[in-house]
Amino acid sequence: MRRLLLVVVCGAVILGGCTNKSNGDQSNTDQTEEIADLKKQVEQLSLEKDALAQTVEEQKRALESTEVATPSEPQSDVNNDSGLIKASAIEKYPQTLYKEMKLDINGDGQEESIELYVNAGKMDDGQFAWDDGQNWLLVVKDGEKTYPLFDRYVQMGTIDFSTAIFDRKPGIVMFMQQHGDRVAQKFMYDENEKGFVLETFYKKENTQDHYNQSASFAFFEEAQQMMNTVFTTELETVLEAGEDVLQDSEKRRAIIEPIYADVENAQRKLDIVGELNPQLMISLDNVASILYLMSNNTPTDEQMEQLKSIVNVFKEIGNDEWVDKQGNRLYPEVAEKLKTIGFDS
Repeated sequence: MRRLLLVVVCGAVILGGCTNKSNGDQSNTDQTEEIADLKKQVEQLSLEKDALAQTVEEQKRALESTEVATPSEPQSDVNNDSGLIKASAIEKYPQTLYKEMKLDINGDGQEESIELYVNAGKMDDGQFAWDDGQNWLLVVKDGEKTYPLFDRYVQMGTIDFSTAIFDRKPGIVMFMQQHGDRVAQKFMYDENEKGFVLETFYKKENTQDHYNQSASFAFFEEAQQMMNTVFTTELETVLEAGEDVLQDSEKRRAIIEPIYADVENAQRKLDIVGELNPQLMISLDNVASILYLMSNNTPTDEQMEQLKSIVNVFKEIGNDEWVDKQGNRLYPEVAEKLKTIGFDS
């Protein structure tokens, strides 16, 4: 800045000297006033420059602080192994409600709504039009309060959740499959913190077994309910269909393809169970293969007999508990009956 001032002042002096040569009648007083004016201008420019620099520096610090600071209402991220999620407004919900459950999750005597949304539409047959990736939102609604437990884009993967008991308290377990990764997180409401505490208890590359069984039991119960519906009520519609329906490719597919899709959904639940607790692994590949063949070709008598056997076995097993939770296994009689119909466990 001093160098700039000297240059300006010297320039003013030289200018003043040149003016004297061309205008001999200009007084020394006028030259002094001009130099003083130039000095004031330089000083003003210097002050403005310093103020601008200070403003820029303050804005820079503010931006850096915003980027680094931890948000007061963090959202769940599978990259975070723990955290606290407090109530916050949700600006935009994904396109479709994928799944919903009711549970008194915070112990206030009122059921809260646990909802999973996905940014994917449904086709005419009720199946989702999946893309390479979707935005997913898992949220708990408690009156006017909303808690976004998970809110992010998942590429080549899916999100699912269930409810389970952890240390005698209700909680939510979320399972994410993405590419080859598997992550399970649990969310427990903390009355003191007025929010949900996040804990990651399973990663494919770093398994912690403390909560795996409880989570697997929850997902298995959902899969069991789905299987009971698919392998009794839904399969009976195929068995009761007339020969004219089963020989017509369009009518046959209209019946069988939705059942095949439900079998795939149940298998996805069981895949989660198998990841968390291999002791409870069940494969539905056998029945899925039969349904696939029947969808594309007129069913054979053998295939119809296989479906009838599956329906009978599931009616025998019934809706009672399948899992011996103390022994962490299927009850032996259940496992034996499932083996007779090719449901490997």
